[in-house]
Amino acid sequence: MITKEAVFRAVADAWWERKPKIVEFVNKHLTVEGARIFTPEHTYFAEHFPRWFGNVIGNCPVLEPRAYMIGNMYVEEVDDPTIHDTHHGSMVTFGAGLGMTREQVLHHVPSIPMRMGIHYWANISRTRPWLEGFAAVGSLELTNHGELASRYGEIALNSRKKWEPLGLDSKYLVHWEAADAADPGEGGHADETVRIIVKYAKTDEECRRVLEGVRESINVFRFIYDNIAERAIAAGKK
Repeated sequence: MITKEAVFRAVADAWWERKPKIVEFVNKHLTVEGARIFTPEHTYFAEHFPRWFGNVIGNCPVLEPRAYMIGNMYVEEVDDPTIHDTHHGSMVTFGAGLGMTREQVLHHVPSIPMRMGIHYWANISRTRPWLEGFAAVGSLELTNHGELASRYGEIALNSRKKWEPLGLDSKYLVHWEAADAADPGEGGHADETVRIIVKYAKTDEECRRVLEGVRESINVFRFIYDNIAERAIAAGKK
Protein backbone atom coordinates (compact mmCIF):
# COMPACT_ATOMS: atom_id res chain seq x y z
CA MET A 1 0.00 0.00 0.00
CA ILE A 2 1.20 3.50 -0.87
CA THR A 3 0.85 6.33 1.62
CA LYS A 4 0.71 10.07 0.98
CA GLU A 5 4.13 10.35 2.61
CA ALA A 6 5.60 7.77 0.22
CA VAL A 7 4.40 9.80 -2.76
CA PHE A 8 5.74 13.01 -1.19
CA ARG A 9 9.08 11.28 -0.58
CA ALA A 10 9.33 10.21 -4.22
CA VAL A 11 8.62 13.77 -5.37
CA ALA A 12 11.03 15.30 -2.88
CA ASP A 13 13.82 12.87 -3.82
CA ALA A 14 13.63 13.97 -7.44
CA TRP A 15 12.81 17.65 -6.94
CA TRP A 16 13.50 19.29 -3.58
CA GLU A 17 16.46 17.35 -2.19
CA ARG A 18 18.71 19.00 -4.78
CA LYS A 19 17.08 22.37 -5.30
CA PRO A 20 16.24 22.74 -9.00
CA LYS A 21 17.93 25.35 -11.14
CA ILE A 22 14.54 26.76 -12.11
CA VAL A 23 13.88 27.53 -8.43
CA GLU A 24 17.26 29.27 -8.22
CA PHE A 25 16.34 31.34 -11.28
CA VAL A 26 13.03 32.52 -9.84
CA ASN A 27 14.42 33.06 -6.34
CA LYS A 28 17.70 34.81 -7.15
CA HIS A 29 17.95 35.74 -10.83
CA LEU A 30 14.43 36.66 -11.94
CA THR A 31 14.49 39.24 -14.75
CA VAL A 32 12.17 40.17 -17.57
CA GLU A 33 14.79 38.92 -20.04
CA GLY A 34 14.99 35.56 -18.30
CA ALA A 35 11.22 35.28 -18.01
CA ARG A 36 11.02 35.74 -21.79
CA ILE A 37 13.08 32.55 -22.14
CA PHE A 38 10.91 30.67 -19.67
CA THR A 39 7.48 31.80 -20.89
CA PRO A 40 7.19 30.30 -24.40
CA GLU A 41 8.80 27.05 -23.24
CA HIS A 42 6.37 26.70 -20.34
CA THR A 43 3.44 27.65 -22.59
CA TYR A 44 4.40 24.80 -24.91
CA PHE A 45 4.44 22.44 -21.92
CA ALA A 46 1.07 23.76 -20.66
CA GLU A 47 -0.48 23.26 -24.09
CA HIS A 48 0.50 19.58 -24.11
CA PHE A 49 -0.12 18.67 -20.47
CA PRO A 50 -3.90 18.04 -20.77
CA ARG A 51 -3.40 15.75 -23.77
CA TRP A 52 -1.50 13.28 -21.62
CA PHE A 53 -4.45 12.97 -19.28
CA GLY A 54 -6.53 12.33 -22.40
CA ASN A 55 -4.25 9.42 -23.24
CA VAL A 56 -4.59 8.04 -19.71
CA ILE A 57 -8.39 8.37 -19.84
CA GLY A 58 -8.42 6.15 -22.92
CA ASN A 59 -6.70 3.40 -20.92
CA CYS A 60 -8.61 3.86 -17.65
CA PRO A 61 -11.64 1.63 -16.88
CA VAL A 62 -12.48 3.41 -13.61
CA LEU A 63 -14.96 6.29 -13.61
CA GLU A 64 -13.69 8.23 -10.58
CA PRO A 65 -10.17 8.98 -11.87
CA ARG A 66 -11.55 9.53 -15.38
CA ALA A 67 -13.96 12.13 -14.02
CA TYR A 68 -11.16 13.90 -12.16
CA MET A 69 -8.93 13.99 -15.25
CA ILE A 70 -11.76 15.28 -17.43
CA GLY A 71 -12.39 18.08 -14.94
CA ASN A 72 -8.68 18.90 -14.83
CA MET A 73 -8.52 19.01 -18.61
CA TYR A 74 -11.55 21.31 -18.76
CA VAL A 75 -9.91 23.79 -16.41
CA GLU A 76 -6.66 23.63 -18.39
CA GLU A 77 -8.11 23.75 -21.91
CA VAL A 78 -11.57 25.36 -21.79
CA ASP A 79 -12.21 27.62 -18.80
CA ASP A 80 -10.44 28.06 -15.49
CA PRO A 81 -13.17 29.45 -13.21
CA THR A 82 -10.65 31.57 -11.29
CA ILE A 83 -9.64 33.60 -14.35
CA HIS A 84 -12.05 32.53 -17.13
CA ASP A 85 -9.23 31.70 -19.50
CA THR A 86 -7.23 28.62 -20.46
CA HIS A 87 -3.86 27.95 -18.88
CA HIS A 88 -1.88 28.36 -22.07
CA GLY A 89 -4.00 31.45 -22.83
CA SER A 90 -3.07 32.98 -19.49
CA MET A 91 0.58 32.28 -20.26
CA VAL A 92 0.14 34.36 -23.43
CA THR A 93 -1.16 37.15 -21.19
CA PHE A 94 1.92 36.80 -18.98
CA GLY A 95 4.09 37.01 -22.08
CA ALA A 96 2.32 40.23 -23.12
CA GLY A 97 3.30 41.73 -19.78
CA LEU A 98 6.90 40.86 -20.61
CA GLY A 99 6.65 42.66 -23.94
CA MET A 100 6.18 39.52 -26.04
CA THR A 101 3.68 39.17 -28.88
CA ARG A 102 1.12 36.38 -29.05
CA GLU A 103 3.05 34.91 -31.99
CA GLN A 104 6.32 34.89 -30.05
CA VAL A 105 4.71 32.90 -27.24
CA LEU A 106 2.53 30.48 -29.23
CA HIS A 107 4.77 29.92 -32.27
CA HIS A 108 8.00 29.42 -30.34
CA VAL A 109 10.17 26.50 -31.48
CA PRO A 110 10.75 24.56 -28.25
CA SER A 111 14.15 23.47 -27.08
CA ILE A 112 15.39 19.94 -27.76
CA PRO A 113 15.04 18.96 -24.06
CA MET A 114 11.42 20.18 -24.08
CA ARG A 115 10.62 18.28 -27.27
CA MET A 116 12.18 15.13 -25.83
CA GLY A 117 10.10 15.53 -22.67
CA ILE A 118 6.88 16.01 -24.61
CA HIS A 119 7.52 12.73 -26.42
CA TYR A 120 8.38 11.01 -23.13
CA TRP A 121 5.05 11.95 -21.48
CA ALA A 122 3.06 11.26 -24.64
CA ASN A 123 4.54 7.77 -24.75
CA ILE A 124 4.25 6.93 -21.07
CA SER A 125 0.65 8.15 -20.88
CA ARG A 126 -0.34 5.98 -23.87
CA THR A 127 1.62 2.80 -23.28
CA ARG A 128 1.77 2.24 -19.51
CA PRO A 129 -1.09 0.87 -17.39
CA TRP A 130 -3.44 3.72 -16.57
CA LEU A 131 -2.34 4.18 -12.95
CA GLU A 132 1.35 4.41 -13.92
CA GLY A 133 0.57 6.91 -16.66
CA PHE A 134 -1.63 8.89 -14.32
CA ALA A 135 1.04 8.99 -11.61
CA ALA A 136 3.73 10.09 -14.07
CA VAL A 137 1.61 12.96 -15.41
CA GLY A 138 -0.28 13.95 -12.28
CA SER A 139 2.83 13.99 -10.10
CA LEU A 140 4.17 16.93 -12.12
CA GLU A 141 1.63 19.09 -10.28
CA LEU A 142 3.14 17.92 -6.99
CA THR A 143 6.26 19.98 -7.68
CA ASN A 144 3.96 22.90 -6.80
CA HIS A 145 2.42 21.40 -3.66
CA GLY A 146 2.50 24.05 -0.95
CA GLU A 147 2.89 21.70 2.01
CA LEU A 148 5.77 19.85 0.41
CA ALA A 149 7.51 23.05 -0.69
CA SER A 150 7.25 24.48 2.82
CA ARG A 151 9.20 21.54 4.22
CA TYR A 152 12.17 22.86 2.26
CA GLY A 153 11.65 26.49 3.20
CA GLU A 154 10.03 27.33 -0.14
CA ILE A 155 6.69 28.36 -1.57
CA ALA A 156 5.33 26.80 -4.72
CA LEU A 157 7.14 27.85 -7.90
CA ASN A 158 3.85 28.73 -9.56
CA SER A 159 2.73 30.98 -6.72
CA ARG A 160 1.95 34.53 -7.78
CA LYS A 161 4.31 35.78 -5.04
CA LYS A 162 7.23 34.25 -6.94
CA TRP A 163 6.56 36.35 -10.04
CA GLU A 164 5.48 39.65 -8.50
CA PRO A 165 9.11 40.91 -8.28
CA LEU A 166 9.00 41.36 -12.06
CA GLY A 167 6.88 44.44 -11.35
CA LEU A 168 4.16 43.62 -13.89
CA ASP A 169 0.63 44.94 -13.65
CA SER A 170 -1.61 42.45 -11.85
CA LYS A 171 -3.62 41.80 -15.03
CA TYR A 172 -0.57 40.04 -16.48
CA LEU A 173 -0.20 37.68 -13.50
CA VAL A 174 -3.53 35.87 -13.87
CA HIS A 175 -1.85 32.58 -14.76
CA TRP A 176 -0.16 32.49 -11.37
CA GLU A 177 -3.38 33.60 -9.67
CA ALA A 178 -5.10 30.55 -11.17
CA ALA A 179 -2.25 28.30 -10.10
CA ASP A 180 -2.53 29.60 -6.53
CA ALA A 181 -6.16 28.49 -6.53
CA ALA A 182 -5.71 25.13 -8.26
CA ASP A 183 -2.52 23.49 -7.03
CA PRO A 184 -0.94 24.27 -3.66
CA GLY A 185 -3.76 24.00 -1.12
CA GLU A 186 -5.60 21.08 0.41
CA GLY A 187 -8.05 19.54 -2.04
CA GLY A 188 -6.30 21.00 -5.09
CA HIS A 189 -5.12 19.16 -8.17
CA ALA A 190 -1.94 17.98 -6.48
CA ASP A 191 -3.80 16.48 -3.52
CA GLU A 192 -6.26 14.77 -5.84
CA THR A 193 -3.34 13.13 -7.63
CA VAL A 194 -2.05 11.72 -4.33
CA ARG A 195 -5.51 10.57 -3.23
CA ILE A 196 -6.10 8.63 -6.45
CA ILE A 197 -2.64 7.03 -6.39
CA VAL A 198 -3.11 5.94 -2.76
CA LYS A 199 -6.60 4.58 -3.42
CA TYR A 200 -5.88 2.55 -6.56
CA ALA A 201 -2.31 1.25 -6.13
CA LYS A 202 -3.09 -2.06 -4.41
CA THR A 203 -0.35 -4.62 -5.00
CA ASP A 204 3.30 -4.33 -3.99
CA GLU A 205 4.29 -4.37 -7.66
CA GLU A 206 1.84 -1.58 -8.54
CA CYS A 207 3.16 0.50 -5.67
CA ARG A 208 6.77 -0.03 -6.70
CA ARG A 209 6.14 0.83 -10.35
CA VAL A 210 4.06 3.89 -9.52
CA LEU A 211 6.72 5.36 -7.21
CA GLU A 212 9.47 4.61 -9.74
CA GLY A 213 7.38 6.33 -12.39
CA VAL A 214 6.88 9.40 -10.22
CA ARG A 215 10.63 9.75 -9.64
CA GLU A 216 11.46 9.20 -13.30
CA SER A 217 8.86 11.66 -14.55
CA ILE A 218 9.93 14.42 -12.19
CA ASN A 219 13.59 13.85 -13.05
CA VAL A 220 12.68 14.36 -16.72
CA PHE A 221 10.80 17.54 -15.77
CA ARG A 222 13.76 18.72 -13.72
CA PHE A 223 16.20 18.12 -16.60
CA ILE A 224 14.07 20.19 -18.98
CA TYR A 225 13.51 23.08 -16.60
CA ASP A 226 17.11 23.17 -15.42
CA ASN A 227 18.04 23.71 -19.06
CA ILE A 228 15.49 26.51 -19.34
CA ALA A 229 16.75 28.07 -16.11
CA GLU A 230 20.38 28.10 -17.24
CA ARG A 231 19.42 29.97 -20.41
CA ALA A 232 17.12 32.32 -18.49
CA ILE A 233 19.82 33.20 -15.96
CA ALA A 234 22.31 33.84 -18.78
CA ALA A 235 19.78 36.06 -20.61
CA GLY A 236 19.35 38.20 -17.52
CA LYS A 237 23.09 38.78 -17.28
CA LYS A 238 23.53 40.07 -20.81
